[in-house]
Amino acid sequence: MDLNDLKARARLAALAQTIALLLAAIAGMLAYPLLTHATPASGVPAPDFALKDSDGRNQRLSEHRGDVVVMTFWASWCGSCRESLTGIELIVGELGDASAVALTVNLDGDAGRAGSVAQSMGLGRAPLVDAKQAVGRLYDVSQLPLTLLIDREGVVQRAWVEDPPARDALVQAIRELSP
Repeated sequence: MDLNDLKARARLAALAQTIALLLAAIAGMLAYPLLTHATPASGVPAPDFALKDSDGRNQRLSEHRGDVVVMTFWASWCGSCRESLTGIELIVGELGDASAVALTVNLDGDAGRAGSVAQSMGLGRAPLVDAKQAVGRLYDVSQLPLTLLIDREGVVQRAWVEDPPARDALVQAIRELSP
């Protein structure tokens, strides 16, 4: 084999490696948004967390094992969040405490503001305040409101992003998970 053949083979090998790296980079760019902004999928355990509510009491998601939980991430500046929260509060209230627990996680970081907004909306439970948005990152919250339906074993069953859950769909889903 002469020198020109060796050089041609080396160039061909370098070209193949460059193409492979380029394809890997493109695949990574396409998959990155899906991996970084995916809410917890149905059938996946809801990550546990501890937060203070707007009244200063510590609460953990795991304290609600055995309950169906409707958990909504929201912010005071988000109009559709307010609509979602009031609708969920009404549904859970109508179904009774034995059916589901409504938890709200405020991402504003201001407990006083979160508490006053929740009170003005007539929410029955003080909102949890994610002051550092650590739980928001844990749940990959990229759009508000994010509402999750969590079963009695702590597994995410449904997720609604941006739009409030439809009343009939939420009622049916809660009833399917309730005794």
